[in-house]
Amino acid sequence: MRIKNYIYKGVIAAAFLTVTSCAEGYLDTAPAGVIEETEVNAVMQADPEQMQSYITGAQMNLYCGGDYWMSHDDFGIPAIKLATDLWGEDIAYYNDQHFFCYDYELDNRLGNYRRTSSTWNQLYFVIANCNDIIGKMKPANGDATLPADNKLGRAILGEAYGMRAYAYFWLINLWQHPYAANQDAPGIPVKTEDEYRQERVPVKEVYELILSDIDKAYKNLEGLGFHNGKVGLSEYAAAAIYANILMFTGDYANAATYANKAIAGGELNSEEDMLGGFNTLDMPEVIWGYNVTNETTGYYASLFSHIDSYMVGYGGQVGFRKLVASDLYNKIADNDVRKNWFGLREDFNLIGVDFSLEASAGFEKYIQNKFRDIYLTTMGNADPFTSAIIYTRIAEMYFVAAEAHYLNQDEDQARAALNEIMATRVPDYNCTLTGEELYNEICLQKRIEMWMEGCRILDAKRRGEVIDRSQSENHSEYTMTMYTPEPYKADEDYRMLFRIPQKEIENNPMIAEADDNK
Repeated sequence: MRIKNYIYKGVIAAAFLTVTSCAEGYLDTAPAGVIEETEVNAVMQADPEQMQSYITGAQMNLYCGGDYWMSHDDFGIPAIKLATDLWGEDIAYYNDQHFFCYDYELDNRLGNYRRTSSTWNQLYFVIANCNDIIGKMKPANGDATLPADNKLGRAILGEAYGMRAYAYFWLINLWQHPYAANQDAPGIPVKTEDEYRQERVPVKEVYELILSDIDKAYKNLEGLGFHNGKVGLSEYAAAAIYANILMFTGDYANAATYANKAIAGGELNSEEDMLGGFNTLDMPEVIWGYNVTNETTGYYASLFSHIDSYMVGYGGQVGFRKLVASDLYNKIADNDVRKNWFGLREDFNLIGVDFSLEASAGFEKYIQNKFRDIYLTTMGNADPFTSAIIYTRIAEMYFVAAEAHYLNQDEDQARAALNEIMATRVPDYNCTLTGEELYNEICLQKRIEMWMEGCRILDAKRRGEVIDRSQSENHSEYTMTMYTPEPYKADEDYRMLFRIPQKEIENNPMIAEADDNK
């Protein structure tokens, strides 16, 4: 496999030309020797601004993907999250004949398909970016962190470790069943700044790297707050990633600890925030995301193009809308502010989108309002499809903390975390449930809260839950004729795994056809 080094070229050359406080003879116009790697690294650590374009490249690759809009359903981590959410039961793709339809049908996983290759390429591109940064920025003495007074260096190094952990976390969970299922199962190739293992490295060893990386990320970022706004990976976002990883490994006590560290980075939304369209990083709960501009938007190849019911994109005016599944909708309390995320709103329909298909089926109440493009919510005072992409918000971490406390046999703390967030969603909410009923309530409320934010399948895999679409009336009639609607186990079903990209098998001597997933 060739993991491409997709970064801004010329950064090293720029560093050579601009850095003057380096070893004697370093800028000699007729140097007699070669520049040692340790000298280059020392320059980068002394002047970490030289690495800023590297971290910007990694952020860009995470947002828009290594293949850069090869297709209109290929736009980085937002597309991956949407595709995997569509594997579940909570999004009903009623008019299922367009982009993302094969993901919804659990039939977009073969090695010669675009989804597998673009996902693989994108995440390994991010890893390649991070490897370059780590190789140049990590302390030569083997310490996990840079000195405390090198705040920018620590920020850049911490981001690199954190994004590498995040990329490997998604890779291992898309190409293998969860950690608890079989730690010795073949995982994915691993490449770091020091090592390249081309074989399918076992799940346990991949997680060892992920845990090491995220720990180094948090330790470098700790105390820096939002060092680069919410686009930069902060200590709070690193803590959120850490908490989710620990939930997979079963370290529930520490998962709760890191979830609470993440919560410290934000404030719970008001009702106005909850209904504002989920299109800005200014929302109080957001701790990590990406600010899209008119230069970086993919326009139709963008998240809001596919999910905004009222915009000109595929999920709106073109007609291929993603609805809330009726079974989940019916579980939302009538006085829950989140109920307003669904149901046709003519006052939102500023461009006259035709909803006759949903009306003819009686499905207007399932139309989603949660995500609305900033162009519409600002009445045209922002460019179309420049809505910010939200990766992580603290609401998720309240539910992670609640679940972690419960699984760590502390029901009082579990109820406290659940009640704290739910009081901002449902007036006078007060959960007094115990045992399995409490656990089911935590899981349900998280499903509602994180609807279409990329959490459902990872949660279902981790818990070994059953996905059952047959309980909803509005799943696609087209899909239901193509495969059985019978329930399937998220941690066992072969359709929950991607196959190794065909090009990887052809070019990697350590992975053969026989090594592939079913």
